[in-house]
Amino acid sequence: VCDILLLCAKHGAEQEMERCIPVLASFLPNVQRDKALAVSRKVLVDALRHEALADIDHAYTFGKDFLYLNAPEIKAMVDNMDRKGTTTSSSKVKRPRVGTEEWYSLEILDTLAVLRNRIKKRDMEIARNLPSFSVLIICAEAFGDYREDVRLKLVDAGCTQVECVLAHLRTPSFEQIRNFHSVLVWSNAEFDNSEALGDVLADAADEGVGVVLCAYAMKLHDKKIGLAGRLASQYLPVAQGYIAGGEELTLRPYTKGLEDHPEVAPILEGVTQFSGGSESMHLTVEKKVGLASSVTVAMWSNNHPAVVVNLPAGRRRGKVVIFNGRPGSSSVSAHGWTGQGQRLMFNMLKFATATKTEAKCL
Repeated sequence: VCDILLLCAKHGAEQEMERCIPVLASFLPNVQRDKALAVSRKVLVDALRHEALADIDHAYTFGKDFLYLNAPEIKAMVDNMDRKGTTTSSSKVKRPRVGTEEWYSLEILDTLAVLRNRIKKRDMEIARNLPSFSVLIICAEAFGDYREDVRLKLVDAGCTQVECVLAHLRTPSFEQIRNFHSVLVWSNAEFDNSEALGDVLADAADEGVGVVLCAYAMKLHDKKIGLAGRLASQYLPVAQGYIAGGEELTLRPYTKGLEDHPEVAPILEGVTQFSGGSESMHLTVEKKVGLASSVTVAMWSNNHPAVVVNLPAGRRRGKVVIFNGRPGSSSVSAHGWTGQGQRLMFNMLKFATATKTEAKCL
């Protein structure tokens, strides 16, 4: 990819360059160092700013090294930014002409300051002296404000670490997923590889990672937006369905499921009011018949399942929880959920994991 980017820069192939940027951003830690250091400053700043950036710690360190090597004249500014998290490039230094190498160097510096502050904020969140509870968001969702709303709701609820993988751009590895207590998965766009993602999620569930799936990851006859692979074929507690909505729905406990399986009651602990929002987008899923490990926990007011659990069975240690709705709140979308959705999300994620944690919803 770096070789292609060098050729693109040499020949002015802007469109081809733009197609390579997300790949570089996603896999930057795996790129040969000498290759990455040879890319243009324009390419690097675009990669550092791209939403697909997978490892901000590596990106921050690499960006500093890039400037030390390619722009030694601003080394003092880089060191100052590294200490204080701010840059004087926009106020006390006259900006070079736009598009020049010097201008791109300062753009990289400004971007590194943003990354440094993101790292600091994340570390402060982890250091809140809360019991460890880590969640990985895996979503095919192009809207950054929507993703951030879900992430912040989980952080405010008491999750000590919440990271995000953009599944419409790449598929996370098993090694990456296994480091988290639970994963929260949804789609509002096509997965990069729904088959591979379904397989790796099933592997993670086998090892005890909790899996919580939201709409539209359970969509029927759509292996791009809906999950496929081993998770879909073996571990879903519901039959996949089509997209539905258009009216406000409220969530109510499913008494029979709670009486037959009292161990699922923590999912609804503290959740007394919850609405899917004015549109209440969901799927026409149905609980699988004859699957003993499948338990309906809550229903929508239109009698479609709202929360269904697949309890551990066979070699699978982690639970698979279906939330038949969208995870974003009314804070970011006029059609988002209202009520105690933050607690519901936290409860589902904590219930799903096989790893013991003393985390409590704040």
